[in-house]
Amino acid sequence: MEENPQNFFTVKQQQQQQHQVSFEPQAPAPTLSPCPSLAPLTVQELEAAHAAGVGDLINYLNKNAISGLLEYARSKGFAAEIKLVHQAGPPHDPKFTYQAKVGGRWFPPVCANNKKQGKQEAADAALRVLIGEAEKAVRTGEFIMELPVSGSTLHDQIAMLSHQRFNALTARIQHCLLGRKILATFVMKRGEEHLGTVVSMGTGNRCVKGEELSLKGDTVNDCHAEIISRRGFIRFLYSELLKYDPASNEGSIFEPSEGGKVRVKKGITFHLYISTAPCGDGALFDKSCSDLPAPQGSCQHQPLFENIKQGKLRTKVENGEGTIPVESSDIVPTWDGIQHGERLRTMSCSDKMLRWNVLGLQGALLTHFTEPVYLSSVTLGYLYSHGHLTRAVCCRMSRDGDAFKQSLPTPFTVNHPQVGRVSVYDSIRHTGKTKESSVNWCLSDELSVEVLDGTKGKVDGVKLAVSRVSKSSLFQLFRAQCSRTGRGDLLALPSYRDAKQAAQPFQRAKESFVRALQDMSYGNWICKPVEEKSFSYDEV
Repeated sequence: MEENPQNFFTVKQQQQQQHQVSFEPQAPAPTLSPCPSLAPLTVQELEAAHAAGVGDLINYLNKNAISGLLEYARSKGFAAEIKLVHQAGPPHDPKFTYQAKVGGRWFPPVCANNKKQGKQEAADAALRVLIGEAEKAVRTGEFIMELPVSGSTLHDQIAMLSHQRFNALTARIQHCLLGRKILATFVMKRGEEHLGTVVSMGTGNRCVKGEELSLKGDTVNDCHAEIISRRGFIRFLYSELLKYDPASNEGSIFEPSEGGKVRVKKGITFHLYISTAPCGDGALFDKSCSDLPAPQGSCQHQPLFENIKQGKLRTKVENGEGTIPVESSDIVPTWDGIQHGERLRTMSCSDKMLRWNVLGLQGALLTHFTEPVYLSSVTLGYLYSHGHLTRAVCCRMSRDGDAFKQSLPTPFTVNHPQVGRVSVYDSIRHTGKTKESSVNWCLSDELSVEVLDGTKGKVDGVKLAVSRVSKSSLFQLFRAQCSRTGRGDLLALPSYRDAKQAAQPFQRAKESFVRALQDMSYGNWICKPVEEKSFSYDEV
């Protein structure tokens, strides 16, 4: 729903572009739950934020206020508009009142004698407010949330939370290092009334070259935003498990389940936000076919199956962007073949999301301790088609009815999350090449943001350190949980691969999933060479 402010400022233009403003009091805005608080920036960080943030705002103002405000909004992931909110006066002396809106926030209205001037001055006023707020933050050390968290739909709120968390956490990082062409987050909600908490975040759109593969689990092979954010989500689950106490679990997200495992408490849900369509099957349509936002998310899926090419498995282009179809069902990647130049194949994000909606977000290792964890919703910013997205991320597996679902071992299923796109937020596509960087963060990291080189799969820098979202780092968390729970049987397993294979119900569900993909003529799921997962804890 469009906001229509009921009271307007009376603005008189004075010399040297200065304005004297008087206004009537407006009704107080509704109270909203704030984002989880962040520690204040240090003096050095504030100076950096001032140089980058305030300087950019002043540059936007000096260019052209209208284009500057729109460019600022796009850089932050906000939708922006400059709206005529009131018109008065006789034909020979009209008065036009314009007001700028960025995201969910209205800026001071201005009055002018013509429309062009009104738009220009409304944008100018908004930029000056933002500059003043940024300069105040530098003077006082007080962190100011750029825009209020508000939105008419679940999807708007999820997106706004995601971008505000990203902007807050990355204020300390040079913009050129963010790899911010695509942003993905996982948001946790504790009940319907809870606004939500961002629990993991990732950016990026690159995969490593074959020569970067590691025999020790040290390389992050896929640095696409969705995949990085999900690896951060796994770290969040480990952080919750490692502090879980069945005797006092009031603050935990887990509760006891059958067989000595735990499950996510009823009422706690997880929501995925991606700033654009996931690569692969979910993005194979013309952008002119993008659906408009619906008042509410789509609970009833209506997937499109228009031709035999739709639904096919696809792999990412090595060290680049885009996907290509799986060429042959006979492909078996080998370590020596890849080392001698064979192309490294990584499944598309659409295909991996399909897998999450069957096997769960937690992966094989965590199923030793917890039941599958499924998504409740998927929100997209740009390039959204309900029919294509639902087919790609879940409904492919239900094309022929419930036969596949019934073949899965309990408690695995085919999950159909609510899907939708934003209506007032982040509808702009980020085009052009970006640095091959990838940011990752999860809630237990507090303010620590890690930046990877997406083409190397290591921490960006001279040393190329091992990432905290790598296989080897996650394996260490797994073994810490094994030690804490007295699982000597799992600690005795010789390798990372053996620990995954020991999760027998998960492996049975995975075998059913891979077999169904072949039976439905979608193609063969391509895995990395077996050597890549065969490292031991001693090697880590």
